[in-house]
Amino acid sequence: SSAASDVYKRQALPAWAAPLERGAKFTRDWSYARAQTLANEASGVIQASGYSCDSVTSIHRWIYSVGFDIVCNDYRYKYELEDRGGRWTATLK
Repeated sequence: SSAASDVYKRQALPAWAAPLERGAKFTRDWSYARAQTLANEASGVIQASGYSCDSVTSIHRWIYSVGFDIVCNDYRYKYELEDRGGRWTATLK
């Protein structure tokens, strides 16, 4: 891992934020910092929907619509996050 991502990993995260797991998979063109920011935001939507996401195993952007596939807690839970009319929703898969 790069020195820049090591510095980012040491930054304090909000209480609801879910850290990327070691070896987490994410969309290829994202930096580690970008993936962590999206993981934080996604975990907030998931938790606000009443589901669990304590750490992020993978997060990938959808190609043909606005949304993400996100896997949490060491492959235990899979969610779809979708922009529905300007409101983000989390669905357990």
